[in-house]
Amino acid sequence: MKLITSEINHYWVHFQSGGADQNKVYPRALVKCYHDEDFVVQVNFYPDGKSVPVNSYDKRNKLVYLRYPLSMYPNVIDLLRNEKPIYFSYSENLKIGYVRTGKEPIGEGPTDADF
Repeated sequence: MKLITSEINHYWVHFQSGGADQNKVYPRALVKCYHDEDFVVQVNFYPDGKSVPVNSYDKRNKLVYLRYPLSMYPNVIDLLRNEKPIYFSYSENLKIGYVRTGKEPIGEGPTDADF
């Protein structure tokens, strides 16, 4: 089972509007995540109540696409804004991925540490 993982240390947010094809569900928000200068994962947020496409890996560009309902956007952006270190992992076989913090002590508050 191939597991793709990387630290995320920069991100870029994009809010999308419109879309001409009425039969296609377009993401409303995208978060492009980088490790240094390498674009490693794009997190797409789709309208709540609509079908969310399956996560995927673009082998040619070495880029993971994680997909969530739009209601998860505040949780993901909160992690990116307020926690450090941040990682993502993706199982190519299972099509399951996540964005996570590093190991942190309980009750640390605004002080971050990774053991």
